[in-house]
Amino acid sequence: MTPPPATRPATRWAVFRRPAELVERTRWLFGACALISLGLTSFGAAAGAGSWQLAVIALSTAALVASWLHRYTARHGSVALDLLDALAICAFALASPVPAVALGVTFPALWFRAVYGHTRETWAYTAAQCTGLVAALALWEVVPWHATAAPAAPLLGALPIAPLLAVVSRHLVSVLQQHQHAQAWDATLARLTTQLLGVTDVGQIRQHGWEAAAEICRITPGLSMVVVADDGAHLVVQRSVGLLRQPPGTLDRTAVATDLADATTAQEPRGVTAPQELVTAAGGAHCWAAIPMPDEPDRHLLLGGSVLHPEGVALVQSLVAQAALAVRATSAHRELELQARTDALTGLANRSTFSAALAAASAGTDGDPWVLFVDLDDFKLVNDRLGHAAGDELLRAVGARLAGAVRTPGLCARLGGDEFAVLVHAADAGDAAALARRLVEVASAPVQLAVGTAQVGASVGAACVLPGVSWTSTLQQADLAMYAAKAAGKNRVQVAGSPPPVTTGELTRT
Repeated sequence: MTPPPATRPATRWAVFRRPAELVERTRWLFGACALISLGLTSFGAAAGAGSWQLAVIALSTAALVASWLHRYTARHGSVALDLLDALAICAFALASPVPAVALGVTFPALWFRAVYGHTRETWAYTAAQCTGLVAALALWEVVPWHATAAPAAPLLGALPIAPLLAVVSRHLVSVLQQHQHAQAWDATLARLTTQLLGVTDVGQIRQHGWEAAAEICRITPGLSMVVVADDGAHLVVQRSVGLLRQPPGTLDRTAVATDLADATTAQEPRGVTAPQELVTAAGGAHCWAAIPMPDEPDRHLLLGGSVLHPEGVALVQSLVAQAALAVRATSAHRELELQARTDALTGLANRSTFSAALAAASAGTDGDPWVLFVDLDDFKLVNDRLGHAAGDELLRAVGARLAGAVRTPGLCARLGGDEFAVLVHAADAGDAAALARRLVEVASAPVQLAVGTAQVGASVGAACVLPGVSWTSTLQQADLAMYAAKAAGKNRVQVAGSPPPVTTGELTRT
């Protein structure tokens, strides 16, 4: 839908409104001051001027206005426009009553130009402006409407102020830009902190960290970051962002090996002499620092630019440390989660994990899962004869054998003491019987321990997981069946609800 006519001017002139952001507001203010100064100075220069002088003042004023407006809307300067400004200032000075009048335009123009581009561009613009004013003084008598020589003292006396204004204005702009960058950097780190909350995937953590690094490079012109891995012969480039469009795959490590080692030892950034191929790929950036990657001694982040401020290096170091802290927290969380789900002695699933799996199987409809409750026979004799350390060693060995006999997606767990349990998914009675006999066999085989040979038996109680029966009831049935197997002579299998077996290791069912 076409907007109503009343809204069009607001949209068209929105670019000239006073911005809220600090640096852009400064550009807006300096531009407005330059335009107002140009208008006032033009009005004074035109007083008593002839027709030719008025025409030159009007043309030079129009050229300056067009140049400044283009610079403001494009957000950057150019050599062509800078030369146009110098010619316009020269013409304006020639059309003025005295050349020094043009200083009322030159000085605010210097302030306005200082908020765009690099420092060298500000100095070039200052030199061009001064050259234009000196040229106007030299050409003064050549212009037909000037009958006498121009007074040189007012212009030459005030001209040295121009470089001073360039220094002050550029310093002010540099401070404002650093402040703006610091605010943007802080916002980026705060956003990264929010993004990392609750994230437990290491790959996702590193991706968020790299996105923050890319944002820092975007808001800091000329900055580049490269992650390298030291393989002992080369530096392998793993990731890069910033000015590096096509970084080399490997870098010569000779020049930076010592600095990287120092950074790793101190766990602090160190200035490095970057390999020439990296400097070339980064557009000639010659200032580089190496930031060690925490917990990864062979990996570093190389930070480069034409200028590296200490606060910028510290910021990137904070970003790296924040991502590393999140990875450590994730690893610790996974370790705690693993400890909560596994048995500390055998590494098998623990009782809570087995109970959760059995509850899920009881609620499912796939096949008829079976629970096999395994209790070692005469285990106490091993503890009494060989000691508890030998008993723990025996439990680890038997646990590994039981787990090895269970195929995926079956689950083998240690419930506590010398009790184990197995959950077999989608198994019929024949599969459960075969597995139960196999568990008796592997548990009954002799085990070579550090202090000697030990041998125990195993009694197994089996129970089918039936729909509508709670998992606690199923586990209790398997437990009772195991005690029935022990009562029948140990080292055998008993199915819940069936008569005691006659043959050792036999699985029967009524």
